[in-house]
This record gives sequence, structure tokens and C-alpha cells, in this order.
Amino acid sequence: MALTPEERERRLQTRPLQKMLGRLSSKWNVLVIRRLKKGPMRPSELRRDIGDISHKMLTQTLRELERYGLVKRTAYPVIPPKVDYSLTGLGVTLVEALDVLSEWALEHIEDVETAIEEYDDPAADPDL
Repeated sequence: MALTPEERERRLQTRPLQKMLGRLSSKWNVLVIRRLKKGPMRPSELRRDIGDISHKMLTQTLRELERYGLVKRTAYPVIPPKVDYSLTGLGVTLVEALDVLSEWALEHIEDVETAIEEYDDPAADPDL
């Protein structure tokens, strides 16, 4: 569905990119979403796969992503209780965008690191 020029302008004025980046900027959000790309996972599997995330932070992150509509929580009626998490359709579209960003990062990380070193090196500034 194509946006009318008025609708496009209205959406641009609400700054959706800044709003979404603010919601997704946590490193844990991105890590969890990228791990769930593999398929449904239990919280213990996610913790093991991610490594240094606490149980509390993982729970908070999963709830946040569920609230945003990116992750679906499935509870199974078994004893002991079993819960897993998976990406929603919306979450899958975000993974596609993150994959593009990840490729850019892989391609340009050295350029950015070099720029930082040059900027931080006072000897490199010809005006000093």
C-alpha cells in the first residue's frame, strides 16, 4: 500500500527511525533477536548461547521484545513447565534489516576503528 504524500510527511514528522532505534538500542535486544533467527529457543538455551546475560536481564529483554510484537512466548501445559520464544513475522522482518546492518558493520568496522584512532591521536592533528 503506497502512502499518500501527506501520510508520508506525517510519518516523517513523528520520527519513526529514532523511536525504533531508541526501543531496540539495547545490545541485549539485538543479540536475542539474532539468536532467535535460528528458531524457537528456551530461555536457558538463549542464556547459554548469548553467554554473559543474567537471568533477570534476559527475562526483561524477552518481555520487552514480546511487548514490541517482535517475539512470541509459547507456554506448554506440561510439568515441569516449558516455555520457548520465537520471532513473530514482524521480528523476522527486523532480522532482515539487522542482517543488512551486520554486513555493513563487518565491511566497515576497521574503517571506523581507524577513524577513531586518528581522531583521538593529537599528533595526527596538523593544526596543533
